[in-house]
Amino acid sequence: MSQENMEAAKQGLEAWQRGDFDAWLASTDPAVEHHTVLERLVEGTGSCYRGHEGMRALWHSYRTEFEDFQVEAEELRDLGDDRVLLLGQVRWRGVASGIEVESQLGMILTYRAGKLTRSMDFLSHREALEAAGLSKQDARGDS
Repeated sequence: MSQENMEAAKQGLEAWQRGDFDAWLASTDPAVEHHTVLERLVEGTGSCYRGHEGMRALWHSYRTEFEDFQVEAEELRDLGDDRVLLLGQVRWRGVASGIEVESQLGMILTYRAGKLTRSMDFLSHREALEAAGLSKQDARGDS
């Protein structure tokens, strides 16, 4: 099952990167919860996108409010309990402001039957590692 989850994570990310909404949505469970760090910072910890309607809203928001929103996965780790840890970078430019942002990104992705059921984002590898129950020493180049 863990190899299936790793492959599902890669395929979902690839669909996002190439702008293939249908493939990206198909990679998610109908009851998916996506806890994005940007919404948690603005709207609070309970904020998330829920279900396929939520995924449509997330896609629309991130594709219209940001230009060139890209996630680069530097490392994927199988956490062994239907979870995958993604450590990488995120880049975007605000459409209205033109401000360019680049940041570390960590994601804990949970799968069931090859579909994403939960995603939690973090703006540092250290935070993602801690949330995954791993030590700070597992962070590479994190400050």
